[in-house]
Amino acid sequence: MSTDRRFVLKGLAAAGLMAAMPWAQASTSAATPLADAAAAARVTPLVSGGALDAAFLAGVRHATAKPAGTLVNPPLQGLDAATYQQLDALLNDDTPTLLVGLLDDAAAVLVLDLVRSAGGRVLSVEHHRIGAGSAGQQRAGELGQALVAGTAAPAGRVHENGSAHVALRCVI
Repeated sequence: MSTDRRFVLKGLAAAGLMAAMPWAQASTSAATPLADAAAAARVTPLVSGGALDAAFLAGVRHATAKPAGTLVNPPLQGLDAATYQQLDALLNDDTPTLLVGLLDDAAAVLVLDLVRSAGGRVLSVEHHRIGAGSAGQQRAGELGQALVAGTAAPAGRVHENGSAHVALRCVI
């Protein structure tokens, strides 16, 4: 992620400007109690539009035992206003959803704040440095499988030239 984008996102969050946007408002309706993560009716992956997205989504598909090209929900891809509006709709409906994601660190901060504000439960947050090569692709797929299954991420070596990612698992 570029340094400029990180500063803009963190600046917006710190200034409280994000709260003025309609998709950042917490739900005021009476929320139903959160279901257990294993009983979540649907799985929704969230990716930031990077080189590892396809491998991560393939890992999620494998873990949910869905045929290629389908997921319980279509993935939320690219972190623009439309994606955040879709996330807001998921946060405000009453169907338990397991949200799994592989995001850059600034986007993860925003997503986790939205989930917590809406009354969601953050089950795990893991920081990784993953390269874009074949080993990184394999690692991203393994992370997708582990997040859906609720198991610890498999141990892997840190890629010195890799980029920072945050793997998250939440029930909303």
